[in-house]
Amino acid sequence: MKSKPFNGACTIGDSTPNRGERSNDVPIIIVGAGPVGLMLAVLLAGKNISSVVIEKNEQLDSTPRALLHYPPTLDVFKTAGIYDTVLGHGLISRGIHYRKRLDCTNKDNPSLGESVALLETTKPQPDGRLDETKCAVAYAQSLLSKLLLQKAVESKLVQVHFDAKVTKLEEDVHGITVFVDTAQGNQTMRAQYLAACDGGRSTIRNLLGIQFTGFTWPGRLLATDVERTITEVEDIPSYYVIDRAEWAVVTPMEPVYPGKPAMWRYAFPITDESLTDEEVNDKEYVKKQLLKYIEGPRPGNHVLVQNRTWKIHQLQAATMHRGRVVLAGDAAHLNNPVGGYGLNTGLLDADLLHNVFDQIFNESYHDPHELLAEYSAARRSVFQNVVIPLTYAGKIRLHENDPDRAIKEDWYFRMLRRGNPVEIAKAHEPLRHWRTNVQDIMTTQNTNEIAS
Repeated sequence: MKSKPFNGACTIGDSTPNRGERSNDVPIIIVGAGPVGLMLAVLLAGKNISSVVIEKNEQLDSTPRALLHYPPTLDVFKTAGIYDTVLGHGLISRGIHYRKRLDCTNKDNPSLGESVALLETTKPQPDGRLDETKCAVAYAQSLLSKLLLQKAVESKLVQVHFDAKVTKLEEDVHGITVFVDTAQGNQTMRAQYLAACDGGRSTIRNLLGIQFTGFTWPGRLLATDVERTITEVEDIPSYYVIDRAEWAVVTPMEPVYPGKPAMWRYAFPITDESLTDEEVNDKEYVKKQLLKYIEGPRPGNHVLVQNRTWKIHQLQAATMHRGRVVLAGDAAHLNNPVGGYGLNTGLLDADLLHNVFDQIFNESYHDPHELLAEYSAARRSVFQNVVIPLTYAGKIRLHENDPDRAIKEDWYFRMLRRGNPVEIAKAHEPLRHWRTNVQDIMTTQNTNEIAS
């Protein structure tokens, strides 16, 4: 059947062409309405650059996914105009404990395991306030996507199409044609550039034949969202569990107050690999596993809200730029969830990319192809040299040894227990290079041009 110009159903928002574009082209098509794609759309709108977002699913993803946002990403939230909302509804986190498994001396009322180390990023000031530049904020990815979608629509420069699957790309000297399968049939759309933000199984990356290399960790992770009410709240409630088999990541998803229900995230490995995903996601199985990690009287007053299993990857695309297409977020890289670096890295991709497009569309940058190539080089370097080492070590640290040995032998735990702030800051110094300034990659390109 012949393709026709795009006029998809399940469309939200309006998109008004900005200056400098061909009459039938939008400046940028963004594939993927996750937080990275929607963040890119919002940031572009802030530069008066219109975009169209195409999402294959019928609605936003609401399953348990990323949660924690670090200071560099929070700065991007300020640019996007969502910082106050995230800060007002999220949990401000100033550190995390490393704990042993539950203390089951009293089997009817197990207590939190002993804290063997603490990473504390800042202390309360005399008036009780925290230095926000040293805090992370827990705010669920599903909520972030909803917030960004609202912001995108309000901009009047973004149009979002759901239930629209990209099937083919055709590039020429003037732009790129995107073929889309919708409920109304096969349709087409034209743009000057395309940003692939369509996740780890990226259709766009696969259509371009870009290699996705690295490895997948053995086993699966079970992520759960749980509502529970506790009578006493730890000063720093988030923690990792150190254990060879049953390690875990535990954190509130919102502010927690004694005696009031709040949402918590419990993520832990599936220890029985003979079980199918269907068996693992059975509610009774999940509830039984949660009792290994939730303290308090049995049988407990918590409520399982939702859960999902995940494979754990360390993968990177061979390039984040090819022709008129760029990759960002999980389409470009995947890492294990310990530490919460994955979504942050993707949002920082979007931050740099919107500044690159600002140079191309609003400043008429003289060599767009090379600037996009420098975007790819810079962000791949960050993933290889910052994200991979931190996430690999962070996960191994939780299960390579029992906690009593780990606190004596692991350099990181020994450092935390010494508590020297200068030493701790130096260990986390690579994160200073997590965010990339567009001026830096422009300087790199100009230097290369002079050298040649």
